Amino acid sequence: GEVAALEPSLPPTGASGLYFPDSMNVTDPKTLMRRLLDAGTARGVLVAQAGVTRLRVEADGVRLSGSGLRIKANTVVVAAGAQSRALAMQAGDSIPIETERGYHLEFPTEAPLLNRPVCPVDLGFYMTPMIGRLRVAGTVELGGLAAPANPRRLALLDRGVRQFFPQLGRSSSEWLGFRPSLPDSRPVIGPSHGSPRVIHAFGHGHLGLTVAPITARMVADLIAGRGSSVSLTPFSTGRFGA
Repeated sequence: GEVAALEPSLPPTGASGLYFPDSMNVTDPKTLMRRLLDAGTARGVLVAQAGVTRLRVEADGVRLSGSGLRIKANTVVVAAGAQSRALAMQAGDSIPIETERGYHLEFPTEAPLLNRPVCPVDLGFYMTPMIGRLRVAGTVELGGLAAPANPRRLALLDRGVRQFFPQLGRSSSEWLGFRPSLPDSRPVIGPSHGSPRVIHAFGHGHLGLTVAPITARMVADLIAGRGSSVSLTPFSTGRFGA
């Protein structure tokens, strides 16, 4: 009865639920990113959209290069998610980061079907209400960066969500995302084994958005030479023997 009161659009079920009253979610990721970008540029941040393929540590800085990009910096932060492995290797760190692939479907809705994210745990995905749409996302696939999307995964999500909302039309978008995950489920945060000029901040798995502000404060303290108020030992590259 409590589940039905919280989410009256869900079909009747005899199942129990777990309620997390302090959880939060983003209903418009594009607006969030735009506001972050605006806040950064207002503070003098220069934003360049270019792919970095090469990182080379030199005596007086770190040189980055890629398609249409040539830049040298005093300090570089590697925060490229699942793409960070190759850059970390060039900095001198062998990090066993794996690509935990998650699948997404979105269905247009005139009004929200749910009041909050809901997870049918036996099906392994979340249904999240967003502005103008319902996002269905989840499952875990260890498949690297290059393999194409598995249509069976998308079909699984489609069948699953229709158990709750059979009136849904066709999905308006579908895609595959890469979660950067590590064997011990902890991110890599801190200086590179090869040079203190390179600071790593990646490998947050399913919790990138959740712990990004905490990681950012830790990294900012390192860049400013203030040290970190949080012990970096559990997040160091050295824990992998690098």
